[in-house]
Amino acid sequence: MGAALRIVALAAMAMVAAAQAPAPAAGLTMPKMLGLATLPRADFVREWGRLRDAELAKLERAAAGSPRASELAEARLRIAFQHAQGRVMYPFFHWRETDAASIEDDPALAEVLARLPPLDARLWELREARAYLDARLHELARRRLASDPDLARGDARWLRAELRCLGSVPMTREIWMRKATELIAKHIDDDGAYGLDEPMGWWLARSPAADDVRRIDAAIAADRAHLKGVRSLPYREVGGVPLFLHVLAPAQPRATPRPAMLWLHGGSATEGTWWHSPVTTQALLDDGVVVVAVELTTGNRFDRDSDQVTDSSAAFDHVTAHAAELGIDPRKIGVAGFSSGGSLALLLATRGSAPAAERSRLAPRFPRPAAAIVSGACADPLSRNEDGYARKVMGASGDPADFSPFAQLRSGLPPLLAVHATRDEFCSIEDMAKFAERSRVLGNEVTLVNVEGASHFFGFYHEGGQQQQRAAIAAALRRWGW
Repeated sequence: MGAALRIVALAAMAMVAAAQAPAPAAGLTMPKMLGLATLPRADFVREWGRLRDAELAKLERAAAGSPRASELAEARLRIAFQHAQGRVMYPFFHWRETDAASIEDDPALAEVLARLPPLDARLWELREARAYLDARLHELARRRLASDPDLARGDARWLRAELRCLGSVPMTREIWMRKATELIAKHIDDDGAYGLDEPMGWWLARSPAADDVRRIDAAIAADRAHLKGVRSLPYREVGGVPLFLHVLAPAQPRATPRPAMLWLHGGSATEGTWWHSPVTTQALLDDGVVVVAVELTTGNRFDRDSDQVTDSSAAFDHVTAHAAELGIDPRKIGVAGFSSGGSLALLLATRGSAPAAERSRLAPRFPRPAAAIVSGACADPLSRNEDGYARKVMGASGDPADFSPFAQLRSGLPPLLAVHATRDEFCSIEDMAKFAERSRVLGNEVTLVNVEGASHFFGFYHEGGQQQQRAAIAAALRRWGW
């Protein structure tokens, strides 16, 4: 699951980069590649090559105006890197968009890549070259993770794999250092300062610049500073790595014993760390609720061992079992989450604390939280608004319906507050409204707050949406008697 989710995020970033990149290679965009991904390989290779040739022909016609030779050469290189990036990414997306049982490698890819020049400081300035490098590194790391037993355990697995593969792409030492530094910094920013001993050792052995060392050290210190004054306790172990719950206490608790909410961060199950939170956790703390932030197995850190359904269930069971020693009211343990974390919270509220391997069968045998607060959650990954990828990933763990909050709806569920942007581009407002309506018909309490005109990440940037969310949380806590 980790590899698949990572490459989807990689494609999204590539699409943005392609949209921002200057002409001439407008035909070789990631949206265009995705549109061709369902074709058999031979047909894709032909059509993708035809687009490249059309862009080159357009370039040659423009050259009749005698542009500088250096500009013409650079434009050709942009086209070459965009074409190579599409060839690298096609095998995964063909699997994703079709009924293909596995990802089939392209036997002619090596010939395409052999035509590319080694990456140097000049090429590093080209967005297309950097996007190609990201795609190629991801593909090499995916293979390495599947074959290297050392990468089947421990932390920061994708970072370790990508650094091991970095030397497989022709580049100068300067570019190796730049990319290695970027990978480490991105890991810290996206997933926290976890599992860095081995990667930092490799990096430091190459004698990075003093400014880069200071920058990475500062990023590690800033991440670890979030632990100051926070009680942390292990709740699960995965691949020899302990996972922790981080207990954040409000300055003024609402009651004794204190109500509490688990916090499940977002990141498409691929990235994110326990302290990433748009508005929700601070709003809960300000209203006197204990927040128990859950360290989840992201795909970046744990690859195929990533199992956030089991993480959230185990975390809820652990807090429930240790409520007395945590000073928490066992009758008021809720769950909150954003994006993929919101989807986990919604599943926990409907399915109950069932590990991924368990079938729910819509039975009430699994305990559920006392209440739920979600933002930007995907309420029905089986709906027509999804592209089928979710069904393919979930199907590897069992019946996809076991992982759809909508499919798990029944009577007697805990009260729910859902705050959702009307222009959410990742999790459909239509699906959330459908979920809320069906749940109410079954007799459950559901409050759906629409943030008009905002997108998925409104909690990070949309002041009006943030205020709406804070007000909705305060009102829900009063309504629930918390």
